[in-house]
Amino acid sequence: METIPPFLLQLLLAVPIIGGGIYYFAQARELAVRGSRLDIGCFGLPDLFMGTALALYFGLNGLQILLKGDSPPELRVEHVRSNFGFMLMVLVAVLVFVAARRVPLAKAFNLGLEELPLVPLRAALALGTALPPIWGIGFLWERYLQNSSPEQALVALFRASAESGDWSSVRLVVLSAFFQAPLVEEVLFRGYFYVTLKRYFGAIGSALVVSALFAVCHGNVRVIPGLFVLSICQIITLERFGSLSVCICMHACFNGLSLLLLYMESQGWLPH
Repeated sequence: METIPPFLLQLLLAVPIIGGGIYYFAQARELAVRGSRLDIGCFGLPDLFMGTALALYFGLNGLQILLKGDSPPELRVEHVRSNFGFMLMVLVAVLVFVAARRVPLAKAFNLGLEELPLVPLRAALALGTALPPIWGIGFLWERYLQNSSPEQALVALFRASAESGDWSSVRLVVLSAFFQAPLVEEVLFRGYFYVTLKRYFGAIGSALVVSALFAVCHGNVRVIPGLFVLSICQIITLERFGSLSVCICMHACFNGLSLLLLYMESQGWLPH
């Protein structure tokens, strides 16, 4: 049986990557013409100050980890637990800060609760078209780095726990990645930071700033380009549907799929 020539295989792989990029570019062009469904009228100057303070904290924390280079701090299970609780506390603090001014939370954060039955389908469409560009740029970035950078700490913990059969740690990482991270990060980054910044500085600049912040705050150079592209795709999706719930579901599915592939790799079912 003849193997597929390398150039033809690269061409076949390039089709979905280019197709996904064209899809999101077309969505952005359409938004520029027909306008956004996103409500940006609920947040004001207090939210700009609060959002800026939180953004500086997360950004500087991620940058500090990045600057440590090849020797990031080892992540332990107790760190995951403490971070889980801390991020939930930050989320609650932001919600209380907004609710104290009698701002309706569902409207302010564009949760789109009236269209919840459509959320899974919209999230699947958005993620399905975003994955090829995300994986494509991640692959090129990995080749550029030539494996000189360590993998993300949470990924390393999950891999080690799965290989050793430490299922309590595996469950904790899954809970953090599949539930806590999508909820907290989407509400803060897309639902709060982006919406507030857009009101004062416009969509394009705000999308770039929030996406860069989102990528950097994860504290790992290997994932920066992919997470930046993911954030841009999520912001376009948020603008298109006016529903943060779609972004939360999209983020959860992205993390869940990443963990599933990582688990299959740790069990030897997929090549490294």
